[in-house]
Amino acid sequence: MEKIKVSFEESAFIVEVEGKKLRVSYKQAELPFKKAQEFCKENGGGDETVENLRLLSKYRDQINEQLRKNGRTELSGWYWANEESWRYNECAFVVSTNDGNVYVNGMNYTYTVRAVSAL
Repeated sequence: MEKIKVSFEESAFIVEVEGKKLRVSYKQAELPFKKAQEFCKENGGGDETVENLRLLSKYRDQINEQLRKNGRTELSGWYWANEESWRYNECAFVVSTNDGNVYVNGMNYTYTVRAVSAL
């Protein structure tokens, strides 16, 4: 697996790996899809793509080790992506940080969300 760099700011951590640099908020919430998207915008996000969330999932163990050392909440469970389903109405994608699986579910369901921005 590729070497990963995790650095810490006041309200977010930065992950640098595979030629990407992502800022991820420490703050997270359990919300339905529409409110999750508002939360991300309010917290500097907008790049919560399936691709970016799968990248975080791929390196979750290394990221969580650094988060633990710095007293921060670890990545765990299913997170909303900012992508709506093109096949099913009122559905959007969620990504498992445990194994990178992608699933589509109704926007009224509640999942975890963190703001992600590509740098």
